[in-house]
Amino acid sequence: MNRRRSRARRWIPGLRGLAVAGLCHVAAAHAQTPLASAERMQQLSLEELLSLEVTTMSRKTEPWWTAPGAVEVLTSEEIRRSTARNLPEALRLATGLDVAQSSARSWAISARGFNVLAANKISVLLDGRSLFTPFFSGVQWDAQDTLLADVDRIEVVRGPVGALWGAFAVNGFVQIVTKPADDTQGWLVSGGAGTEDPGFLAVRYGGRIGRRAFYRVYAKYFDTDWTYLANGRHAQPSTDFGQVGFRADALLDADTSLTVQGDAYTNKGLPQDREQAEISGGNLLARIRRTFSAASDLEVMSYYDRTARWLPTAWLERRDTGALTAKFRYPLDRHDLLVGADVHVSRDDIANLGFATMVPPQRTTHVVGVYLQDTIAVVPRRWAVTLGAKAEHNSFSGVEAEPSLRAAWTPTPRTTGWAAVSRAVRAPVRVDQDLLLQLGGQIIVDASDAFDSESVVAYELGWRQQVGSQLTLDVAAFHNEYRDLRTAEPIGAEIFPLTFKNGAEAQADGLETSVQYQPSARLFFKASYRLLDLDFMLRPGSRAGSSFANEGNDPRHLGSLTAHAVLSHHLEFDATLRHVSSRPDPATEGYWTADLRLAWLPSESWEIALLGRNLFTGLHRELITTNSLNEFIRASGTVKITWRY
Repeated sequence: MNRRRSRARRWIPGLRGLAVAGLCHVAAAHAQTPLASAERMQQLSLEELLSLEVTTMSRKTEPWWTAPGAVEVLTSEEIRRSTARNLPEALRLATGLDVAQSSARSWAISARGFNVLAANKISVLLDGRSLFTPFFSGVQWDAQDTLLADVDRIEVVRGPVGALWGAFAVNGFVQIVTKPADDTQGWLVSGGAGTEDPGFLAVRYGGRIGRRAFYRVYAKYFDTDWTYLANGRHAQPSTDFGQVGFRADALLDADTSLTVQGDAYTNKGLPQDREQAEISGGNLLARIRRTFSAASDLEVMSYYDRTARWLPTAWLERRDTGALTAKFRYPLDRHDLLVGADVHVSRDDIANLGFATMVPPQRTTHVVGVYLQDTIAVVPRRWAVTLGAKAEHNSFSGVEAEPSLRAAWTPTPRTTGWAAVSRAVRAPVRVDQDLLLQLGGQIIVDASDAFDSESVVAYELGWRQQVGSQLTLDVAAFHNEYRDLRTAEPIGAEIFPLTFKNGAEAQADGLETSVQYQPSARLFFKASYRLLDLDFMLRPGSRAGSSFANEGNDPRHLGSLTAHAVLSHHLEFDATLRHVSSRPDPATEGYWTADLRLAWLPSESWEIALLGRNLFTGLHRELITTNSLNEFIRASGTVKITWRY
């Protein structure tokens, strides 16, 4: 019980810790508990604070302050003090991410444009396991979940990082990292209910085996009311979801660690069992890491993932995916070398239940890649250049090359400037080359290998500035040039049938900024803003229409303002004001909304919170999709009770 002090007590001295977490976001490879992190950051000097490390930007540990890219990390404490119920809502906390809910269990998430329900230009990993589906290369967020209390951090990179993470990391990359098992010891029980949440419950227990091995197991269930029609009635009856999982971490010897973890989920056979999109699946992952020195290590990871999805009258998809990755880091004089390889194989079986079919109905696809990165200390601790490239072979377009050049300049411990130019691709997937749509005997879409990879060349500049001990500014600007974007074009002289081709181009210019300010130990503010100017154009000879609704529907302005306050020894208050401007096609009105949290912590074990989401805006749409999921969101209130021991 020594480690479990009152959250109210640890937050008062640790609010500076949250300010720093908002600035440089701790992402150590073996992260501490929220308590330990907050107390440790309170004790560090300014120079030490700016030396805290992140891992996603360069696929190795490096100081966040000098990372040559637009990277941000959402900490476990930020997530705890938000109103987030799931991973998409947690991602709303990130600067520049466009997170739009179209129905109770449907989300569209993207960075730097191209946001649609099947957003295909952002890659998402959970503890190294890819969450995207090779069916349409997006993330099916209704099936991807974990226990939020076990999330250590979410690292968000805005901009392409295909030179390390491969195809689909075109506009951004998200890595969700859960806590090691030794940081989740003991019991956690969390549950509650609300106006849009009839009930939810999560239970987790963590223990140890001997002196060097730790484990945790969890189970969670939630029941959520459906979103609304324009008349104010629920579009469907409520939906529910259940998930169980485990994680075990062991130290095999002084230099070698092993992690094994897995999850299983379903919405079938639960209290709200009814005709709906039925989803189920499970995964198992193992990772072993050998450390040779502070700057040299070898890591090997493998996982297996099985999913099933049945949409009545549409299709049934069963998928088995296996992956193996390895990376080795080795320093040599002023060079920090990183070399690695990834193998991703997926086998599907898609039953033709309606007008949408896959030809052939079964297919095995692969992505095999190797990468090399060299970080050169041109002037040690002042100027570094990073050269990287990845070569991948996939089942649809063959070999793809994704190079990058990045530089970081740190003239003082309080200042970092960085620049980057990189190329990334979005390789074809099943829907791009195998889709067949027929209505009444008329072929509407007949996809083929006429569609090839999309690509982007991105130019980025960034600046980070620490002003005194209370204020930090982070600014990034970008110019992206997209080639060979997907269009639907007539095969012959008639309008139908259509096929997918690379008939469009686009140009994106934007600015992203984040400001953190802490005027006192009890008060912390964070403001973020994104400006995006995205223009599409058809290539000469294209016969596609002028609408690009299937490729992106993005607001020009995204902004948020968050305040965290300690009102008393046992009382916390948190508020976030969000603004999303209008979307062009399909046209959607912009909106302002607020999320509020008031939490009472009567003892070191209990937390009782009142949560308000989407307040002060009434019924509103966040995204109109190209299918029937065009529903409204409204304000909700929730009571959440958490017990830890």
